[in-house]
Amino acid sequence: MTAITYMWALYAREVKRFQKLWLDTVATPIMSTVLYLTIFGVIAGGRAVSGTTYSAFVYAGLLGMMMVNSSFSNPTFALILSKNVGTIIDIQLAPIAPWRVGIAYALAGFTRGVYTVVIASLLTIWFIPGISIQHPLTFLIALLLTGLEFGMLGVIFGLIMKNFESLTLVMTFVMQPMIFLAGVFYPISTLPAPWNTLSQLNPLHHNINLLRYGMIGYTDISPLISLGVIVGISLILFTIMNQVASKSLKQ
Repeated sequence: MTAITYMWALYAREVKRFQKLWLDTVATPIMSTVLYLTIFGVIAGGRAVSGTTYSAFVYAGLLGMMMVNSSFSNPTFALILSKNVGTIIDIQLAPIAPWRVGIAYALAGFTRGVYTVVIASLLTIWFIPGISIQHPLTFLIALLLTGLEFGMLGVIFGLIMKNFESLTLVMTFVMQPMIFLAGVFYPISTLPAPWNTLSQLNPLHHNINLLRYGMIGYTDISPLISLGVIVGISLILFTIMNQVASKSLKQ
């Protein structure tokens, strides 16, 4: 078998693994989305954001949040589980470059994110009548880059962390603050200083911004700036992921 074949076999294995966990993969994020839409729909009423209904604004942000959470958590959980049950040895002995292992896990995380977003969209879109994707190509590019970016981040944390308690701490004290300061539920222009500036410095804001622009056409800052930031961070994460994987998998 070639290295590419091993890589895609590992990817297929991870996809089959999370396909067996539909309750966690799909039901949990959909329930969260419905609750958020219901709560904010009631609170906001007929409020609009730059000509876009507030419900559509929040919905686009929620899809981005689901993509980020699914892409990040899938490889992190899988790698920590592999280390705890001892199956990580199979990957360490496989004739495959460490970066290919990382990309396989990141792609599986991206795939899980797409599953979640697509199914959640089909089941909850009726909450937002009249919504449509304004810039399909931008939306697809944003999904792909966001999935790979946070998939690689998940690989990094999955290889570094030793147990699920560490994962819980990261989700609680790193991911959740980044999500809530990324403009998922509000335009960052409405924040007072210095929070509006801090939100623009939040890397996750650019993912939400680009996804929201692709979906409903709203943007807090230029989508080209967001695209550049996402690509730059993704390249940095790929370099870090390769170094961490080389140290962890080929000892």
